[in-house]
Parts: sequence; C-alpha cells; structure tokens
Amino acid sequence: MRTEWLAFSMLLGLTACSGGRGGGDDEDGTDVEPEAGDEGPDEGVVEDGRSDEGADGEAREDGGEDGGSEDGTTCTRATDPLALWRERPELNMVGSGPLTRLGTLDGPCVVDGYRVVAATGMVLRFEATTEAAGMVTARLALYDARAFGGGTVAPLVDAVGAPGFTATLDATIPAGGEYLLLVHDLELRDAGPYALSASCRGGCSKRATRFPIVLLHGFGGWDTILGSLEYFYGVEDELEGQGYDVYVPTSDAVNDTPTRARQYAAQLDEILATTHARKVDFITHSQGGLDARYIVSTLGYGDRVGAVVMISTPNDGTLVADALLGDMPVGTAVLSALFDAWGAILGGSEADTRAAFEQLRTSVVRDEFNPANPDDPRVVYWSWAGQSCGVLDFSCQAANSGEVVDPLLIASYEFLVGDEPGHGPNDGLVPVASAHWGTFQGTIPGDHWDEIGQLADSGPGGPFDHLAFYADIAARLCAAGL
Repeated sequence: MRTEWLAFSMLLGLTACSGGRGGGDDEDGTDVEPEAGDEGPDEGVVEDGRSDEGADGEAREDGGEDGGSEDGTTCTRATDPLALWRERPELNMVGSGPLTRLGTLDGPCVVDGYRVVAATGMVLRFEATTEAAGMVTARLALYDARAFGGGTVAPLVDAVGAPGFTATLDATIPAGGEYLLLVHDLELRDAGPYALSASCRGGCSKRATRFPIVLLHGFGGWDTILGSLEYFYGVEDELEGQGYDVYVPTSDAVNDTPTRARQYAAQLDEILATTHARKVDFITHSQGGLDARYIVSTLGYGDRVGAVVMISTPNDGTLVADALLGDMPVGTAVLSALFDAWGAILGGSEADTRAAFEQLRTSVVRDEFNPANPDDPRVVYWSWAGQSCGVLDFSCQAANSGEVVDPLLIASYEFLVGDEPGHGPNDGLVPVASAHWGTFQGTIPGDHWDEIGQLADSGPGGPFDHLAFYADIAARLCAAGL
C-alpha cells in the first residue's frame, strides 16, 4: 500500500510568484506533503499525526474513536467543520504548477484546512482520493476569507466522493486573495489517508497578492491629478490587467494627515467588507505613506494591514516645507522661486501652498508624528526613495539612467542639493535620507512626479518605467506572502 500511496507524489509540480521553481522540490518539480510515518520532511513542513491548531488558534488533539475526540467532543455530519480545522501546508496557486499534498485523517472530528492563494478568474480543480480499502468518504469545501474569522460561513462550493474514490471540486475564483479549503470525512467519523491534488485549468497566468492592494496618493493629489490624469498614471489598469485586485480610495488633496487618514479609513472599511479580505496592502506615494502609518498606529488598523509600502515618503520631513513656512532662513529669491513652483503645481494661492506643506515640516514629522506613530510589529514596512539629477549634473545622470529633474521641480531640487544636514540627493521634494523607513529597498531613477508617471520628461513614464516598478512591488508582495 505504501508503494501505491507514494505514487501520488510523482504527479505534480510547483513554481513561485515569479514563475520560477521554489527551492527544496524534487528534481521533477513535484511539491508533496508526506504521509505520517515517511522519512521526515524538511524544516517548515507540517506532518500529520500530531496536535495542531484549529480556527481559533488553540492547539487541538487529534480525534479518538466512536465519533468523538479524545477531549470528549462528539462529532456528527451536522457538526460545522469550520470549528474543527487544523492548519495544513498552504496551496499557493499563483504562478505554480499542479500541487500535491498527502495527509491523514487520523480519527473522528479531524478536519484538515489548506489556505489557498489564487487570482481573480482562475479556474481551479481540487481532487481528494482515499484508499480503496478504507472507509473515508472525502468531502472538499472551499470558503472565502471570512472562514478565517470564525463563526458560521457557508462554503462557496463543495464536493463529496465515496470510499476509495475521488472527490472532485471545481471552482472559479471570484476575487484574488486567500481562501480556505477543508478536507474531511463526510460523517466526521472515519479515519484514513488521502491524496489531495490542486491544479489550475484556466486563467493560470494571472497574478495575485494574498491581500488587496490599496494605492494611497500624496499631497496635492486625488484619484486624478490636475483634474484629468490619474494620480498613479496607468498603475491600476496595469496591475489589474495582470490579475491583481487594486483599489484607489480618495482623500483631500490638501489637508493634514489625521484628516486624510480618517477619510481613507472609512473607505478601507468598505473595501474589507466588500472583499471579505482579512487585510490590505498599502502602496503609497509621498504623504500617502504618512497617512498609512497613521491609519495603522493611531487609528489601530494594524490587524487589518499586511504591508505599508512607501515611495518617496518624507518620513523625516523635508526642508522645502521648512523654508516655505519660515522655519529656516532662506533668501527672498529662493523663497519666491519655491512658492512660484509649488503654487503652479498645486494650482492654489500662497496660503494653499503653506497649508499643503504644513504636515511635511521636519519638526512636525520628526518630533511629533514619528513618536506618536511607531511601527506595528504585525505590519511589514518597505520604502523606496527617488533620486533625480540637475540639468548639468552629467555624472548623476549617468548613474541614474539619464534622469533629469522636471522643470517644475528644479527650484526645490536645487534648494535641497548640498552637504548640509537635511540636504543631499533628492527627487525634487523629498531627500533620499528622509524616505528611509522600515526595510529600505533602494533608490529609483526619477523625480517626485516620475515616481507616479506624471509630468515626465517625455510624457507619462519618461525614462523611468514606473509601471514595471509597481508590477515588481506587487510581485514582491506576492512572494512575501502578503
């Protein structure tokens, strides 16, 4: 019987989010969960036949005999299997080939649960085969992410086999993200081994993150900028075209971070309610990163956010704001040039420009905002900085793919260049050093507007391929399990 059972393990293969094969697989690419009693798996693989965790996160013992578990719990066909499931190795179908898991239902009241990550529109097939000589009648049931929160949730689809036969469940994924697949005996009574296979039969090239992606714009922006162009130019369409689920909430173009964050939070609640996702991943630009940090820390959304990705966020403020608001002495000509440039960008009066920069002052961010908004250990923080170059700075241009600062940003770019504290390489608004937060991922060759595909040197995008950049961020989130 062992020879027949291990034959299941030679069927199927696994690749990662990027499309390459993950490490640790057999030479044929098969990814297999061993049966209890086989030679021990590598570290990180869960074996059957031991205590595991249920939906409530508490360790539970495997079942005993006569329709009850060892702790005295009695199970019948009417018992909700969501109250019993234990965690099994994940099935990430994004960019993967077929996957196989070998498991054992080793007593009554035993339910194996597999987290499934899949993209919108994928057509998946799950098959559970039991031993011909056994009594297990396999049932498969697929639930959306609400199942992870406990309580009673109806499955999206289920299927039942027969002893010694295969239960086959086909499902079209309605939205990208994580799902829960349960495998158990129909009566929650009989014990025995099974082989579970998962394969994609349609939409297999689509991509997805575990949690929906939410784009948060910076100051002076909204879902569209300057009244017509999208703030994140073409990013939503690009990511959705690859299969990702993307949302673009709005907030005031010019306002303080507490106000903007609360506006975003109300829309975040709607996104979570609509998608049934447990969390979201923020990808932010400029002040949007401060808004996201405030949402997590001050508004208490750390349990509903998987990642905060910040692109050129002034996490230590910017001296441009200090100059405009009189926090540092600058010449009249420099001050006038800064007001003229940013007044033109924001399309407002001098008073509007001052209001826009109030939240970006170094004293406000460094001494007030940062201490009040520490990182949440449940959230991943990544950051990138933009670096632009002066018109005549050819060595900088050579090192940054020919990047030249946009004319509208020249005044603030030149103001920030220098060796004094708070000055240095920058993107025309935010110094590279100020953009560092969490795990710093590096610099990108672009000014503050190139980073979102706006006002670029030769149309949206310019020499910096911002669409490829955002697609790479999404792929990194997928690879990180976020």
